[in-house]
Amino acid sequence: VEPDSSLEVYMGIDIGSTSTKAIVIDLNFLPIAGFYTRTSGRPIVAVQAIFEACSSFLEDKSIKFNFAAVGSTGSGRKFIGKLVGADTILDEISAHARAAVDLDPDIDTIIEIGGQDAKFTTLRKGVVTFSQMNTVCAAGTGSFIEEQAHKLGVSLSEYASLAVGARAPLASDRCTVFMERDINHYLNKNYQVDEILATVLYSVRENYLQKVASEGNIGNRVFFQGATAKNKALVAAFEQKLQKPIFVSKYCHLTGALGSAITAAEEQLGVSNFKGLSIYREHIPVKAETCDLCLNHCRIRVASVKDEEVAYGFLCGRDYQTKKFVKKEMTPSLLKVRRKTLAPLVLKEIKESTLPVVGIPCGLQIFEEM
Repeated sequence: VEPDSSLEVYMGIDIGSTSTKAIVIDLNFLPIAGFYTRTSGRPIVAVQAIFEACSSFLEDKSIKFNFAAVGSTGSGRKFIGKLVGADTILDEISAHARAAVDLDPDIDTIIEIGGQDAKFTTLRKGVVTFSQMNTVCAAGTGSFIEEQAHKLGVSLSEYASLAVGARAPLASDRCTVFMERDINHYLNKNYQVDEILATVLYSVRENYLQKVASEGNIGNRVFFQGATAKNKALVAAFEQKLQKPIFVSKYCHLTGALGSAITAAEEQLGVSNFKGLSIYREHIPVKAETCDLCLNHCRIRVASVKDEEVAYGFLCGRDYQTKKFVKKEMTPSLLKVRRKTLAPLVLKEIKESTLPVVGIPCGLQIFEEM
């Protein structure tokens, strides 16, 4: 990038429970810069830190970004998306899938292990055909690996080099409690640190394949995404079990942000609503309120930025400006949609002899719905 130049770019922001990421891409969807920081339970502060880092990058390079579209994803996507003026707010499954297809159109399986969740996704010709997420606890996720490394006095940067090639005793894959119980048992039996580190990775692998993934649906072109994919020993553990090559992109920790940036670029029409990087300079006060519009009595948080109030924490479907209860829309009933569509239509009377009679069997579930 030439100094003193101005670039039209797209940005994606991934606000996760453990970390917050952002990536800036050019008009050809090629990454220009990526940013990564801890969320630490304060998504606003994390996003401000990302924006400050991006501003420092621009100053160092003596360039300027013109944001044509901005997307947000992750667990905090709705709140932060409204706060920064994101043009597209996208769920994590769609974001990771879009990034994977852009990196490799032939991808058919995505293994994604985040800080506190894990996802399994299958695709066909670039379209998601199945997805599943861990639903019970955070066992077998990045936070568990990090916690065990900290307990053993090992940094994440040296984890893989210590664990690769180590023989590991078998540990439980059921949940964090049983995993830690077995690990503590082996520590008392004087097993080496590298053996315990390998045990942790095998437990994570088995927990994922038993509780999240459907091993029979794993295809031949497998991507491993999320920051945990940087642990080469964990990738090797999956390859050992599946007997298939697993591909890891150098943007594996930013794929959620990359997917949201690409989607925002594809869907954006007109001028972006993005409020600018200067948000990091502002003091954004957050106050707590209790909503009394229904029996939920939601405890909400309200943030003020650029004379606009943004709130999160509603269990119903309303936003902060709507001062009444709004029923949260679930998956629509196709029968109701059909009745509503056919209601205004008037069928012409026809003689029975002019058309054949068609009978549709009506039993079991269809009978109940009719």
